[in-house]
Amino acid sequence: MTDENSHEAEVRDRWARPENDSVLAGLRDALTGGGDWRSLVRAWTQPWGNDNDLAGIPLAGVDLTGADLTGVHLSYADLRGADLSGCDLTDAFLTGTDLGGATLVNATLTRVNGGLCDLTGADLSGAQADDATFSRARLIGATLRGASLRRAKLVGAELTDADLSHADLSEAVLIAARTEGTVLTDAILDGVRRGSLSP
Repeated sequence: MTDENSHEAEVRDRWARPENDSVLAGLRDALTGGGDWRSLVRAWTQPWGNDNDLAGIPLAGVDLTGADLTGVHLSYADLRGADLSGCDLTDAFLTGTDLGGATLVNATLTRVNGGLCDLTGADLSGAQADDATFSRARLIGATLRGASLRRAKLVGAELTDADLSHADLSEAVLIAARTEGTVLTDAILDGVRRGSLSP
C-alpha cells in the first residue's frame, strides 16, 4: 500500500470509529443547518486546534447548499450526489474527493486543489473555478456550462463527454487532457495550452 493509499484509508476510517459517531452527527447537523462546524472540528482536534479538517468525511447525498467551506480539507471525502450549489470552496483541498453526480451549480471553486478528484456526471454550471487545479481529475460527462476556468490546470484530466459550452477557459492548461466528445460550443479558449506531456 502506498503512502497516499495509507493516508486515504486513515482519514476515511476515523469516521467509521464508534467513538466518533457523535462528532460526525454534530458536524452533519452544523454543515446542513448553517451552524459553526469549524468550532466543532477545532474542539475535536485538540490540542492541535485545526478548524478545517474534514478529510475523508462521508457526506454522500447531503444538502450543503450555500455553505461556507473556504479553505476546507475534504480530501478523499465521499460527497457523491451531494448538493453544494452556491458553496464557497475557495482554496479548498479536494484531492481524491468523490464528487460523482454532485451538484455544484454557481459554486465558488477559486484556487481549489482538486487533483485526482472524481466529478463524473457532476453539475458545475456557472461555477467560478479560476486558478483551480483539476490535474488528473475525472470530469467524464460533467456539466460545466458557463463555468469560469480561467488559468485552471487540467493536466491529464478526463473530460470525455463533458459539456463546456460557454465556459471561459482562457489560459487554461489542458495538456494531456482527454477531450473525446467534449462540447466546447462558444467556449472562450484564448491562450489555452494543449498538447502531450512528452517534450
